[in-house]
Amino acid sequence: MKRNAIFYSSLILAFSAGFVDTSTFTVADGLFSAHITGNFVVFAYKLSNHPQFRDFINLISFPVFILAVILTRKMDSLYKNEKGIFTSISIFLMVAGCVALLLKQNHIETGFVYHFMLMLIVFSMGIQNTVNRLYANSAFGPTTVMTGNVTKAILDFFSYISTERTFEKLIELQKSLVLLTGFLIGCICGALISARFGLVSMLIPGILISVFYTVSSRKISLSLP
Repeated sequence: MKRNAIFYSSLILAFSAGFVDTSTFTVADGLFSAHITGNFVVFAYKLSNHPQFRDFINLISFPVFILAVILTRKMDSLYKNEKGIFTSISIFLMVAGCVALLLKQNHIETGFVYHFMLMLIVFSMGIQNTVNRLYANSAFGPTTVMTGNVTKAILDFFSYISTERTFEKLIELQKSLVLLTGFLIGCICGALISARFGLVSMLIPGILISVFYTVSSRKISLSLP
């Protein structure tokens, strides 16, 4: 990827992860879809406060996430199609958004189809977590969980102000800020939009990712002789 493409990829993927994770947490009874280990914390909390059957259902997200990682790694080893894997994230999100729309129109907020839709979202975030590892150069850093990026940003900041202020150190700090900013904006938008429209909002990050990788791939192909 070219430098501009990596910038936009980092921003869009971080925005999408923040949007999706916050949306499911807001609408789907505290389900983390990107920060998957957070579901253990939520489950433990609910376990101490009169747990219900649906609280146990959210634990299914963990094996679904693992399955997404395994299948993504397998598909990558077979086809080596970076664009295809990134595009698959958008496909799962858009399918989930369409299913959510049908459920919303029929006033369905539980049942097999509803939870299947949630697991599609979890699966998409499993793919994104995996491609961050497989194609580390496609973004400035991890785009789904920001704890490491916050740590890096703080270290980069103090390194920049306490030692020689080089251009390279400033660039590293800016990379972390791009990821954090994109994720934060995604979280805010996800909470506000999903609270109003439910998980139909998954169409937004799905379409955003799809359009970006379609446009960027066309630009690359046009630049080739």
